[in-house]
Formats: sequence, C-alpha cells, structure tokens
Amino acid sequence: MARDTIPVLSAALLALVMGVSTGAAQAPVEGAVDETEPVADPAAESETDAESETEAESETEAEAEPEAEAEAETESEAEAEAEAEAESETESVAESAAETVAESESSAETEPGSGGGPEAGDAGGAPAGPSRFVLERVEVRGNGRTDSGIIRAYVPLRDGEALDARDPRLEAVRWRLLSTGWFESVRVSIERGSERPLVVLVVQVQERTTFVVQNLAFGVSEGLLASDDPNTQVEPYFGLSLAEGNLFGTGVGLELATLLSLPQQGVRLRAGRAGVGGSDWGLTGSLFFNNGREFFGNDDVVVALDECPDDPSMPCEMSRNAVVVYRRYGGSIGTGVDLGTTLRLGIEWHFEAVELVDRPEAASHRRGSEIVPIDFHVHDGLSFVSALMLGLEHDERDQPGLPTSGRHVFLNADLSARLIGSSYDFVRVQGGWREWFRLPEAKHTLRLGAYAGAAVGDTPFFYRFYVADLSDLIPSRMLELNLDRRAPPNLLGTSVAEMRAQELAGRIDVEYSLWVWENEGDVRGLVIYGLVGAYTLLDGEDLRVAIPGYEGFSRAPIDLTFDVGVRLDTVVGVFEVGFSTLLGFVQL
Repeated sequence: MARDTIPVLSAALLALVMGVSTGAAQAPVEGAVDETEPVADPAAESETDAESETEAESETEAEAEPEAEAEAETESEAEAEAEAEAESETESVAESAAETVAESESSAETEPGSGGGPEAGDAGGAPAGPSRFVLERVEVRGNGRTDSGIIRAYVPLRDGEALDARDPRLEAVRWRLLSTGWFESVRVSIERGSERPLVVLVVQVQERTTFVVQNLAFGVSEGLLASDDPNTQVEPYFGLSLAEGNLFGTGVGLELATLLSLPQQGVRLRAGRAGVGGSDWGLTGSLFFNNGREFFGNDDVVVALDECPDDPSMPCEMSRNAVVVYRRYGGSIGTGVDLGTTLRLGIEWHFEAVELVDRPEAASHRRGSEIVPIDFHVHDGLSFVSALMLGLEHDERDQPGLPTSGRHVFLNADLSARLIGSSYDFVRVQGGWREWFRLPEAKHTLRLGAYAGAAVGDTPFFYRFYVADLSDLIPSRMLELNLDRRAPPNLLGTSVAEMRAQELAGRIDVEYSLWVWENEGDVRGLVIYGLVGAYTLLDGEDLRVAIPGYEGFSRAPIDLTFDVGVRLDTVVGVFEVGFSTLLGFVQL
C-alpha cells in the first residue's frame, strides 16, 4: 500500500512545483470551456472543475504506475500547460467573459451614481488586469415600442472594436439611456459571442410611459388692462405643458406649452432628437408666440399719455402701473452633445421679433424717497432679438421627477449683439446648483439649492430677472409672461420692495420632503414638502449707490420666501399644490 502511494505523492509534488513556476495564468486554462458552448455560470464551472479533479485523482490512485511513469506523465502535462500559456492571450477570453457576464447580471440593477454595476467593472472576482474582448455586435432586448436602432445610437461602441470589461463607456450607456426618460430600468451585460474572443454587448431595457404633464398651473392674478385704467383686474389663468419624449418610438421629443388668460396668452412648440445622422450631436428647434402685458412702477405711477380722457390739455395722469402691451414671436434652433456620463453641452441660436403695441409716452414713480423716470427696457416699434445661447448641465439625480439623491448643476450664457442681427446688445449669465440628500430614515429627503444671475447691457425687460421667479408667494412667470402686477410680501421690510425686474438676482433655499406613501403603480407616491429661502434682486447701480430713504439693514434688497404643500408623483408627471397657490386665492 505504501509503495502504491509513492508515485502519487511524487506526481503531486512535481505538479505543485510546476504550478508555482507557471503562476496564476494557468487558472483560466484549467477552467476553460469549449468555445462552442453557451456561457455557463462560473459557480457551476467551478463545481464541474472540482468534480473533474476528484475523478482524476481517483483514476490516478486506481491506475498508479511506477514512479518513473508517473513522473513522465506529469512532465508531459506540465509541457502541455506551458504550451497553453504560450498561446495568444485571447485563449482565456471566453472564461473571462463568462465571469464578466455573471458579475454584470448580479450588479447591473444598482442605482446610477452608486459606483457599482457591470459598467464600472468592479465586481468581486474580476481579473486584476484589463480583459480585452472584441465586440461582435450590440443586442437590444426588452424594447417593444422604441426602435432598436435608436437605442443602439446611444452605445458609443462599434462592431469589431476592442472592449475592456472595465470600460467606463459601459456605465455611460446606462446613464445616457436612463436620462432619456424612455425607460424604467436599463441593464448592460456582456455575453460570449460566436467564437473566441468575440462578445455580445446586451442592453436590456424596461420601457415606461413617455407622455408626461410637465407643468400644470392655475390660479388668479391681479393686473391692469391699460395705463389709464384706474381699476385693477382680477383674472383667472391656466397654464399647461405637455411632452412626448419618444414620439412613435422614433426618439423624437415633442413639447407643447400654453398659457391662457384674458389679458395675456402664449404658446410654444418645441421638438428635438439626440444622435442625428449617427453622430453624438442632437438637434432641437422651437417656435413661440406671446401676446403679453408688462407692469412698470411701484403702485404710485405718474404717466404721460397721448391724450388724457378728461382734459386733452393735461398730459399726465395717476395710475397704479405703467402698462406696456407687446407681442413677441420667433423661434430657435440648436444642438447638444454629451461630454461625459452626466455632463451635456448645449448650443442654440434664438431669434425673435418684438412688436411694441402700446406704452405711455413717459412715466415716473417713487423709488425710495425719490421720484425717478421709468425705463421700459424695450425699443419702440418693431425690434429684434438675436442671441447665441450656450449651456452646460451636469445631472446625476436618481430620478428627474422627485429626486431623493444626486446633484443638478447648470450654467447658461446668452449673448446678443448687433453683429448677429439683434437690436439689443447684452450678455446674460445664469447658474444654479441643487443637491439632494437621503436622510438616515429612507422616507426623508433634504435638498439644498443656490441660484445667481446677472445681465449686462441693453437687456430687454423680458430677459431681466423677475421677483416673481424668486419669490414663491406670488404667481411665477410662465412662457416669460409676467402674470401679476403685485410685489411679493416684504417680510423683512427692506428695499426689495422697490424691485420688480432687475439686472442682478440671487437665491438660496432648503427644502425638506417626507414620503407619506409609495407605490409601484401608476400613482407612485405622495410627498409633503416644506421650503424656506432668501433672495435678493437689484440693479448694478444699487451696488454703488443705495436707494435713498432706507437706513441700516433695510438698505439691503433681501427678503424671505417659503412654501409648504404636497406633490403627487404619477407616471404622467408630478402634480403640486402649495401654500403659494392657495395664497393667491386668499389675497384676492
């Protein structure tokens, strides 16, 4: 019995020595499967390998030969293993691809920004060095409505291209597809191709409803029909914005927005598509029409009219506001490209005609302790705005509707000049940042935000910064139409009471959200939110010379804003009812 075991022990010792000399590169060869077989689970392959080794040892014990024969057999096996190691590096790609597939499928469902997933290639068990495959084809699965070619256009990889299992572009594919809003989930994985070292990149999608209500607003506002009207008008308004993000599965996005009220109306149609002509650049275009009124002055305006109703010899009349009636119509054309996983660049040319229908010959109002003339910030007759718009956007929110984590940052610049056909020379810059944090309790979310804007030059009034856009306590503008003549409540009693549409603006805020109810159906959840913030609004001249009549802290044009309400998250959009909405009804 002892003599029978000597050849076996000698063979094992020699095999151990040879194993140390060849290194870890032999491991894939031992576990390699036939290249014509389908991809198998790595755990199952490990069990098969273990059974094979056990059977090999049993046969060796049962059929043990003299020590010389055993050593000869071991040397022959070592030579075969050395030859396998000397072959092309792609001999072990099939096994590496099988491991990558298993890792991809086990981690592909991770949330964006989690740092995991098959795209990152960081799952345990992956080889320490890069695993090079050759892409045979891209295969799309799970799409019933969206054309496969549209989805493939978001994959920056071509057939025959070398592919690393840790390639960051795999993560970018998932991010880009999720950001379209067409899919509920996206999974990217690698499967074995028809032969070594070919692999198939599988994009598994789950489609979602792409028709959404982007904005729904209704309420009442206070305004004036004309400068010589002594009575204010309380009018209801209704605004609606609808969007189809994937028209007939072609990848074309279509948006229709409208505002209806008795004194003001507006409509805008916008369309766009990403990846035009097989490139990474998209194409967008829009058309719009606004019939609007703008209110100037601080509730104690003296206006000069063409003709006074009572006495033509009297050129002036007191009014609540100086009212400018105007029409704007035009459009834009632009393009955009993804600069990374979450960063996008947009370029757009905007052109419009501005028709001044009616305004007072001149007007003055009290600003602080002084009477100053009103600058209407618009040219008489027919004028034109031609502007080049540049934008950078970084978006890594976990979802666009009601985010619970992530970050959204944007920076926009508008440049208008006579050189490109504009009647106005100005530059406007805006930047914003918002960050969402999921609190220790899963149903609680905290959001921080900041915004700043500056306009320099001959800026028309509709491109300036409005208090209605900074305060939550009066109706916000829609389609760049100012709905309400009132100033917001001046909670701190500062010179912000003098501000309506100015050159400089800033705001910071914090918002807390509580998920009261969550569901996986068409109505996804109900959120209660509370917001508090501070804002400032002023002209560049106000930085140098304070508004007369204000002393101490009141000289700073700063005020508070707040809102509380509920948001309902559905498959067709997020609906919000806030205190600010109800406040408009109560005040009027």
